Amino acid sequence: MTSTKRGTQSLCIVLSILTYCTLSAQSEPARVRNIVLVHGAWADGSGWKSVYDILVKDGYNVSIVQEPETSFKEDVAATKRILAQQDGSCILVAHSYGGAVITEAGTDPSLLV
Repeated sequence: MTSTKRGTQSLCIVLSILTYCTLSAQSEPARVRNIVLVHGAWADGSGWKSVYDILVKDGYNVSIVQEPETSFKEDVAATKRILAQQDGSCILVAHSYGGAVITEAGTDPSLLV
């Protein structure tokens, strides 16, 4: 009888630990693997080449937006098109004028994951 009680207690402890580990793993946020780079005014996406190379080497999925620079609206649209192509959440990074572009594009509710 005592060995059955100990076995039941041990089983309960093991199940509790497994449940805790499973819940703990589920509550950890998924690591964001997508990065979108947006250039500033009077520049183009090639300015991000060295940063792109480093991030890709580190295992990130990196996209560089090539803004048409015809209007703010068109630059935001170009950025939204790249964001829509991402598989999951992403980190938006911009330089100079690109900061205004990602502020507008990054708040589009249809793109929020």
